[in-house]
Amino acid sequence: MTDAIEIRTVDRFAEPAFTALVDRLLHDSDRKAVNERLFGSQVVAPPPSQALQVRVGAYAGDTLVGWSHAFLAPGGVLYVSNSAVDHEYRRQGVYTRLVAAIEEEAKALHCLRVESHHRAANSAVLIAKLKAGYTIVGTEFQAEMGLLVKMAKPLDARRGAVFHARAGVLEGAVRFFEPTRNPALTGP
Repeated sequence: MTDAIEIRTVDRFAEPAFTALVDRLLHDSDRKAVNERLFGSQVVAPPPSQALQVRVGAYAGDTLVGWSHAFLAPGGVLYVSNSAVDHEYRRQGVYTRLVAAIEEEAKALHCLRVESHHRAANSAVLIAKLKAGYTIVGTEFQAEMGLLVKMAKPLDARRGAVFHARAGVLEGAVRFFEPTRNPALTGP
């Protein structure tokens, strides 16, 4: 079924189908009820961002079945603000392909790394991101979202070597910086 999925970058996702998909996949009824009880039924939309937006969609024919939405943040970061894959298309590599497409977009924009936050209980996404080479770099608590795990992936091999050593991912970091042990350090 994944062969039939096309991953492509778009300027905008088609409405109202995109909003309906976001509501179905990200806005569970429990969260809606709590937000409405605490904040009322009026939703105040945040002001539109002036940051460069990147939207990558997974399409089954003309139907959007998954997406990743990111924006260019200060410091050479492409920040992935939200992603999801329709239940019917999960566990088929669609999310992994979206992650790879976002990384390619980040490289094309000359970004240094990709960052994202995920709910701590979302083990499927956390595992997929760890398998794709992301590192957990912290946690944050937001009243609206709960406990979030921050993840990052450097896009340049040399910066990645420094990142992993400083993040404590590697034992014996000093010897890791010897070019004979780490060929990534000898690149341009």
